[in-house]
Amino acid sequence: MLESLWTAVRLLAASALVFGAIALATKRGEAVEAGRRALHEIRINLSLYFLDALLVAPAIAVLVALIQSTVVRLSLSMASPATWMRLGELPVFIAAVFAGDLAGYWRHRLEHTRWLWPIHAVHHSDTDMSWLTLSRFHPFNRVTTEAVDIACLAMLGFPQWAIVANALVRHYYGELIHADVPWTFGALGDVFVSPVMHRWHHARDVQGAGSNFATVFSVFDRVFGTYYVPGPCTVPLGVTDAIAPGTVGQLLYPFIGWAERLRPAERQKESV
Repeated sequence: MLESLWTAVRLLAASALVFGAIALATKRGEAVEAGRRALHEIRINLSLYFLDALLVAPAIAVLVALIQSTVVRLSLSMASPATWMRLGELPVFIAAVFAGDLAGYWRHRLEHTRWLWPIHAVHHSDTDMSWLTLSRFHPFNRVTTEAVDIACLAMLGFPQWAIVANALVRHYYGELIHADVPWTFGALGDVFVSPVMHRWHHARDVQGAGSNFATVFSVFDRVFGTYYVPGPCTVPLGVTDAIAPGTVGQLLYPFIGWAERLRPAERQKESV
């Protein structure tokens, strides 16, 4: 457990150095003030990050191994790792990230539906989005995310190293697109998700909150009609859900959200 915690601290420190430098380069003196304004949200993100490192991540590692062994045992793979490797390592790497992002796109859209939203709303509740927002996930959401994404890649038959590479790319690219920087990537934004594009996904009460579901490749949102980047995102972020402040409120909210959905329609109307 201590080893897992130490690894989490080192990874967090490395990302903090990178994104701290980016913030100073893009915002200069405003970077410190922006960090001060986001301090409450940062505390919640950090608490969920270390909870994940200590308790959730080890459980997910077991789940991932179980999923992969099940796919092999039941012969659910559409291809073998050896078949993929005939293409060469670089094409396999690119294919794994592309396929992983396609699976993640549709999984993410499902997370915005009625019954999965309560666990995903936690991630969207950050009103001062930063690279640390990627750490704000309810444990249930973390489990479903990893289970779906790993299962899809395992059934496609990708080799183990490519599945791990996909997870690493999507994680660190995810930190980048959550960063509080006004980057659109210019022409590259036609292919890759930019921080501005993803910020619109976190917008509250606007059309953009139901758009921009991809993590790496913006082409998926363009092809499936969910691309929305009208310009710089300066609107309020967060959710309209009544999530209690603090880490405990974040962890309890899915149960409250599901209870609300189970209430008879008549009682829901009376409470409005």
